[in-house]
Amino acid sequence: MAKRKASSLREWFDNCGGWSARHDLDELRRGIKAGLLNEQDEYGMTALHLAVSSGWLEGIKELLSATADTELRYFRTGEPPLLTAANDLGTGNGERLNSKAMVAMLVAGGANPDAANHFGLTPRKAAQVRGDKSFADIPAKPVDMPEPRIQNAEHLADHYHPRFKIPDREERETMQVGQAVDLYVYGPKAEGKQDTVKVRITARSGQRPQVRYTADVETPIESIHLPAGITNVEFGPENIASVYVARPKKKAGRTKRSS
Repeated sequence: MAKRKASSLREWFDNCGGWSARHDLDELRRGIKAGLLNEQDEYGMTALHLAVSSGWLEGIKELLSATADTELRYFRTGEPPLLTAANDLGTGNGERLNSKAMVAMLVAGGANPDAANHFGLTPRKAAQVRGDKSFADIPAKPVDMPEPRIQNAEHLADHYHPRFKIPDREERETMQVGQAVDLYVYGPKAEGKQDTVKVRITARSGQRPQVRYTADVETPIESIHLPAGITNVEFGPENIASVYVARPKKKAGRTKRSS
C-alpha cells in the first residue's frame, strides 16, 4: 500500500511540473479527486507550485478551482507559488511562462502578495524591483514570514556542491544517544541569528534507513531561528549536516569530526 501511494504521488508531481511534465488535465483531475491536492513532495513543492514553475496555466486554473492552498512553501527558501511567478515578471523567462497571467490567477485565488520567503522577499517587492504594477491596487498587509524549518542537509549538499559536504549516509543513520550533530534551520533573517544549530541526541527510534532522532538544543536559542521556548527537536538522517564525537567522560571539550 505504501509503495503504491509513493508511486502515485511521484506520478502526481511529475504530471504537474519538473523536467518532463506531462500536463495532463485528466490525470490532474483524478489526483484531485484522490485527495492529493495539497500534498508536498520532499522539497515542499505542491502541485500548484510545480504548475506555476512550469507555466501550466490550465493546471493552475484547475487547482485553484479545487481550492488549492496558495501559501504552502518550498522548504529551502520558504518561497510560495506567487513569489515564484512574480520573480519572473518582466523577464524573458516570465514571458515564456506567462508569469503575468499566473500572477493574476493566483491573486484571484487568494494568494498573498505580502507572503515572504525566509529572506524577507515578497511577491510585491519582487514585482516592484522589476517595474511591474501587478499588485499596485492591492492594499499592503503586514509581511507574512514563513515558520523556521530544519533543512534537509542532503538537499543543501546537492545545491551547494562541492562547498557543502556532509557525512556519509551510514554514519548519519547510526548516531547514538549522547552524540551531537549540526542541523541547519532557516527562518526569518535577523541580525545576530545563525542557521547552524548544534543539538545533542537524547533518543532514537525506528530502523535504518527510517531512523528518527530526538535531541536537546545546545546552541543558545537567542542565536538561532528556532522559536523561543524550543528546547528539543526531532529529525532524521537526511537533516544531519555534520557530526561531533560523543562527549568524553573524563576530558573537557569536544572535537569535531571532519566531514
